[in-house]
Amino acid sequence: MSNTTTGLLAAALLLSSPLASAESKYPAADFEPQVITRDADLISKHDQAAKEREAAEQAKQAKRSQVVASSAVSKSSEAEADSTPASAAEPVVTTEGGSSMDNFPVALVVFALAGLVFWSTKRPKGQEVRYSAAPVASTGTVGGETGVAKYLKELEASARKAAGTGVARYLKNLEANAAPKAPETGVAKYIKSNKL
Repeated sequence: MSNTTTGLLAAALLLSSPLASAESKYPAADFEPQVITRDADLISKHDQAAKEREAAEQAKQAKRSQVVASSAVSKSSEAEADSTPASAAEPVVTTEGGSSMDNFPVALVVFALAGLVFWSTKRPKGQEVRYSAAPVASTGTVGGETGVAKYLKELEASARKAAGTGVARYLKNLEANAAPKAPETGVAKYIKSNKL
């Protein structure tokens, strides 16, 4: 049954192949190229619009700077008028735009120091603080060694011990127990004599 189905399918494909020619319907069959030129009027309109936008932006910037300058002058004149104190004993304190967040780092440091003092003085009486750290040799003494110097000495000592163990020791034993050399072969003699 599968052979007959395959045969019928192949016959249908062969009979429909002349109908599959799509040259007349293919969109590229009747393609005609077109030349597109640059439109000078459109380009000049875009350039003019860009220049107008730039001029408008510059005008806005100029207005902003004038407003800021005039407000600064008016604030300074108001501050001068208000800065005359009623009596010489009273200092005038002015805050211009200052926020509470300006002093935040200073306040944080003050609280940290207060906490440090509080916790360092709150030790139980009668108990000494014991540290489990190893004593450190001072560098100012003549005979004392630092921790780094001791570590380097120990590192050198372990390197010396490692040199005589493992693979190095095996290789030394291998060389010492090497069997006498076998007599040279003809090829080796030939190479030595001709020195290739």
